[in-house]
Amino acid sequence: MLFCPKELARARLQALLRSPGHLHRTFRTPNNRHTLRCALNHTSTAVQQSQEQHQSRIANNTPEGDSQKHGVLSASSADAGAPRTSNKVTGPRLVSKRSIKNIMTANGLDPSDASTVQQRLNFEIQREKRNLSKSSIAIAAITRGRSLYNASGNSLRTWQRAYEELYKAKHYQRQINSDNIIPSLNPTGEKILAKIQEDCNGAFRKFWETCRRDVKAQHWQPLAFWLLQNDPKLFLNFLIVTMKGKDTPDFTMVTDSLLYIDNFYYEELKDWTTGPRSHGYSWMIEYCLRPATWPIISPPQKGIRLYIRRARPYGVRLAFRTLKARGVQWQAETQLCFVYRFTQLGDVDRALKALKLLPRLNDPTFTMNSQGVLRHCCKLLTLDTVEDGESGRNFRILPQLLEMGVRPDRDMMNVVLSNAYKTGDHQLGADMLQFMTSQDYKFDSYTYVTLLTDAVSRGDQSRVHELIREVDAQEEIRKNPYVANKIFHSHYVFTAKNLDADADPSGVFYAMLDMYNKLHDITPLKELLIIPPHYTPREDGANTPPTPMALYIMIATYFRCGSSVMNVQRIYQRFHELVRKGHPTIAPLAGTDHTYNEFLIALRKSSRAMHTCVRIVEDMLHASSNGPVTHTKPSYRTWAILLSVFLWHRRPAAAEKIREMMAKHQVPYNDVTWNLIINGYANAQQVQETAAAMKAMEAEGFALDSYTMKSLRYLRDPERLWVAVDELDRAAQDAESARFASAEKSGPVEKSPQDDLMEEGLRKLGDKTKSKP
Repeated sequence: MLFCPKELARARLQALLRSPGHLHRTFRTPNNRHTLRCALNHTSTAVQQSQEQHQSRIANNTPEGDSQKHGVLSASSADAGAPRTSNKVTGPRLVSKRSIKNIMTANGLDPSDASTVQQRLNFEIQREKRNLSKSSIAIAAITRGRSLYNASGNSLRTWQRAYEELYKAKHYQRQINSDNIIPSLNPTGEKILAKIQEDCNGAFRKFWETCRRDVKAQHWQPLAFWLLQNDPKLFLNFLIVTMKGKDTPDFTMVTDSLLYIDNFYYEELKDWTTGPRSHGYSWMIEYCLRPATWPIISPPQKGIRLYIRRARPYGVRLAFRTLKARGVQWQAETQLCFVYRFTQLGDVDRALKALKLLPRLNDPTFTMNSQGVLRHCCKLLTLDTVEDGESGRNFRILPQLLEMGVRPDRDMMNVVLSNAYKTGDHQLGADMLQFMTSQDYKFDSYTYVTLLTDAVSRGDQSRVHELIREVDAQEEIRKNPYVANKIFHSHYVFTAKNLDADADPSGVFYAMLDMYNKLHDITPLKELLIIPPHYTPREDGANTPPTPMALYIMIATYFRCGSSVMNVQRIYQRFHELVRKGHPTIAPLAGTDHTYNEFLIALRKSSRAMHTCVRIVEDMLHASSNGPVTHTKPSYRTWAILLSVFLWHRRPAAAEKIREMMAKHQVPYNDVTWNLIINGYANAQQVQETAAAMKAMEAEGFALDSYTMKSLRYLRDPERLWVAVDELDRAAQDAESARFASAEKSGPVEKSPQDDLMEEGLRKLGDKTKSKP
């Protein structure tokens, strides 16, 4: 099957490793080992040549352009794909006092500060060896001119010394060494503080708007330090008020203050709101650190990164555009912060665009194959998908990373391996595994979790046993909790979940319990009343709290190994009580529908437990979040199981009520829903209903699959099912024939005025379509 989608996907990936970034159509099995080696050698050669050219330019004293050397991309250079270069060695162009004065006058700023602003800008231009465009000079002059502290460097030095002492005292939880370091409030400052405490958004706002510039500069620092030390929540309102108008605190001071708040009070203030519109913490960061206020030269990089981390999606995109459009100077670490944030937001295109700009910053610490960059590439690759393009099926992200010169390390190859298996093509994953082996990549816990997940999903028990033997030979990996839990899950799938007819349910449960006890503490199982009184824990049992997955597996094993309905009801009451109280180990199970679904499955065969099934779903609908745990709502699978309960017990009226509730909660039918309905009918030996459900499933566009066929095995007389299906087909054909015969007998149907209008509208629409070129 050379042209099936899976074969083409595998061929594309193999060709990708031959030529980075492009997949060629191929009709033979490529040598993965050779192709990826070629790709990596090609990438390595390109990087080496780039480095040699860079060293040659340095040796020959040839400038590369200011925007490249100092981490700046103007709008034109960013769009053109490379920074501009200059053939002459010239010093940076300084700014004249007259031009600064004209800019400040035109923007309503005090022109008497032009001399100070000019001196500061020229000092920074010379220090950073930057040449600014006219627009950048205007932005820099306005930003500096708005600062309350542009007239004196002493104010900034005073702030820096005081802030450093305040931060260290908070970080190390000690007293401030000298109170004289921190600016203190004078009597006038105390009166202003009283206004802030009384009504920050009212009386204080009016006072501050009418205050002289020199008064603001005199009192802002002491007020800020007092509020940071004594009332951080009130400081946020104070900062918002003082950031309004043309006179604002220096951007460095605002950045330092918000870094202090974010580092020490974020958990306390992340839900903070203010104003009639209930603006939150993210809005406050966006407003106080808005990109329009960023200095062009030497902006505080930590402040920009704080903005990127905390801003909402639109704010992050705005920051990215502003940096490129204004030519703001930034560092490689800030660029990687963009990559991280766009990856977090699932914005693959912008994450790749941010990553492509990284080499232009020429930071030797963050090359395309440095550990910091590779970690971000790993995270980005978790979003990779296979898409159909002009050249066939191809991964979306991986080719572009290879084109940028990224050489995959073991962690990146682990993600590629996982993505290959997720395509559903086992051979594609096997090819990647073969390449990793040939290139001597050492397998780690991530690799084995990926391999075990694939083997379990395919039901390949022999492969699972082979992997377990490999893990047992490596102590470090054997003790890894993720690998141990995955092995535990594989035993559950092949024993309890698909219980063999000849197996001893009690033996299966105790075998799973012993394995669990070797990994985790059994106390939560005792609290759930699952541990039998006569059970003796293992002597080498662990005291590690169980993961939600391990705890769920033991609950499901207990139910599937033959627990009575009364016992299941008793355990559910206990489970619900512990979840409501916020039990640290058991409450997280309420974060997903898996455990609730197991209770429903364990109860659905008993007619006496139908009311308990309804109660379980009601508890999920009305549950409120308790502490850090967010309680899940019923999923489509939960609703489908509940529906199958009433179908099983032949309660059509109740089943119809469930359908109405599903429609109310906008839960559509899918293949899982239909399969559960068919399963319920088949278990109840309702042949006609099973046949009707199968026909309805097909009519809605869902194909009968292996799960459907598995459900039909419950029928004692499967021949009756196919007879019923044939009868339904004949009935449908007879109804269709009768409809046509009736239509012919009755003659042409008279058209209503609405039909004439509709035909006229369709005719006009057709004429318009034909008239288009």
